[in-house]
Amino acid sequence: MDELIVVDWGTTAFRAWLVQGGEVKDEIPSGTGMRDTAREDFPRYCGEQLARWRGGAEPPPVYMAGMVGAPQGWQAAPQPVLPVGIDDLAAQVVAAEGLADAWIIPGCRVQKSDAEIDVMRGEEVQIFGALDLLKRDDALFCLPGTHSKWAEVKGRKLVHFTTSMTGEVYETMLGHTILAKTADRAAPFNEAAFRKGFAQADSADGLLHQLFTARCRTLYGDMTPELTPSYLSGVLIGAEVRAMRGLYPQAKEALLCGSDALRGPYGIALAAAGIAITAVSAKAASLAGIGAIAARHRAHAA
Repeated sequence: MDELIVVDWGTTAFRAWLVQGGEVKDEIPSGTGMRDTAREDFPRYCGEQLARWRGGAEPPPVYMAGMVGAPQGWQAAPQPVLPVGIDDLAAQVVAAEGLADAWIIPGCRVQKSDAEIDVMRGEEVQIFGALDLLKRDDALFCLPGTHSKWAEVKGRKLVHFTTSMTGEVYETMLGHTILAKTADRAAPFNEAAFRKGFAQADSADGLLHQLFTARCRTLYGDMTPELTPSYLSGVLIGAEVRAMRGLYPQAKEALLCGSDALRGPYGIALAAAGIAITAVSAKAASLAGIGAIAARHRAHAA
C-alpha cells in the first residue's frame, strides 16, 4: 500500500494525514467535529476535506478511527468484547457509506456483567501503534484526554481498561460551575498549584469536597484566579491516578500516550505516585496503529 489517508474524527475536531511509506506527506490539522456536522453531511464534508489528496486515477484509501464509528457518528462500527488484538480490529473494519474506499476502524469494550461495562473508540489504535513503535508485547497504558483511559495489554492483547471522565469534568467545572466566575482559564500551567491540587486529592474528605476547595482557597487561602485551573487539574488527575494506583498496585511503569499539553501534568502525577513513565506521542501512535490495521485489512481483502 503506497499511500494512505488517516482520519481522526471526533466529537469536537477533524484531523487527517496523508501517509506514504509510513511518512506523513501532508496534513489537515483541524476541521469541524461531528457535533457541529449534520449526520447526513458526514460523507460530503469528509470528501471535500480530502479532495486534494484523492483527485488522481487511483485515490488512496481512507481509514478513520474515533467517535466517527459511534452510533451517533457517520456509521456505527462494532466494539468487540475484550480480549482484543490488532488482527481482531482489522477483521471488523466497516465500509463507510457514501465515500469510495473509506473505512471505519472498530473500537472495543469491557463487558464482564451488566454492571461492569466500559467502552473505547480511538485509543485502541494508539495502544497497538505504541506497542509497535516500542516493540512491546505487555504494558500498562495511561492515555489522558477528555475521557482518560488506563489499559492493560498482555501478549499483544488488550485485556482490560478503565475510563475516567477527567478531562470532561475539568471542562465542565471551569465552564459551568461557580469556579467559572473567578478562574483565569488563559493562565499558563503552574506546576506548584498543580502539585497542591494533587496533594489535596489524597485528603479523606472525598472528591466532591476537594473540588470545592478550589473556590475556598481562592477566597481565603493561598490561591489566585490564575492558579485555579492548574490546581483543579491537580485535584482531578490526582483522583484518577489514586484510583488507578489502587487498581494496579504492582505497577512500576506506564506508557504515557497523549498530547504534549497533557503529558506534562500526568508525568508529574505518575512520578509522584511512584510510577515510571515512557512517553509516546499520541499522533505517532495513532498513525502507526491505523497504518498497521489498514495493512492487515487490505491484505485480508486482497
